[in-house]
Amino acid sequence: MPRIVKVLISVLIISSLTYILGWSSVFTVKRVEYSGITNPLQISTVEKKVGNLIGTKLARIEPRQNARSITSLSWVEQAEVSRNWFSSSVTISVKAREAIGALNGRYIDSSGTIFDPVGISAEVPQLSAPTPAIGLAAAQLFASLPEDFRQSITSMGARSANDFSMDIDANIQGQSRGLTLRFGDADEIDLKIKVFKALIERKENKNISTVDVSAPHAPIVK
Repeated sequence: MPRIVKVLISVLIISSLTYILGWSSVFTVKRVEYSGITNPLQISTVEKKVGNLIGTKLARIEPRQNARSITSLSWVEQAEVSRNWFSSSVTISVKAREAIGALNGRYIDSSGTIFDPVGISAEVPQLSAPTPAIGLAAAQLFASLPEDFRQSITSMGARSANDFSMDIDANIQGQSRGLTLRFGDADEIDLKIKVFKALIERKENKNISTVDVSAPHAPIVK
């Protein structure tokens, strides 16, 4: 076969493939599947970022660019977009951030990232802190507390990474009452909780409103 014929055949094949992949309706997106998220609001938010992909030519979809666009959403930790040429589908995998605390109407995750509560309603403590780093320290302290004690905490505050306080819904001698627990730093957690529980069981402390265990060997009640 003459060389010129081979070249013409190659050009024809490449042109045909280019047309089929880039312009023909043969390889268009017929289905978009989501993995990792099921919340309708989260899916809708992702869809707004990537646009309506149904009917889009598969060859024109840029997975990395779409993934970067999705991860620009504050509540998304990781995202991956892939194409399936056989099923004419696109799969969008999203890993949402996990909240460990609520800070100023938003959430904070274990990396210290502040994110918007899109489609999320997490059972986490309300944190009050001057900076995200201190808010993260408060959330980490909360996560390290025994579960039964953690359930009595309604909110946590931190003036610094070594000065925590908690609002407690405590059972004081058979009565449920709110009080403030000044916890100090995150050291000697078990001892501080043990001292706190012992103090609220004492009859003379029935009407206290504040317990300070920042120095657990010399606690203060008011």
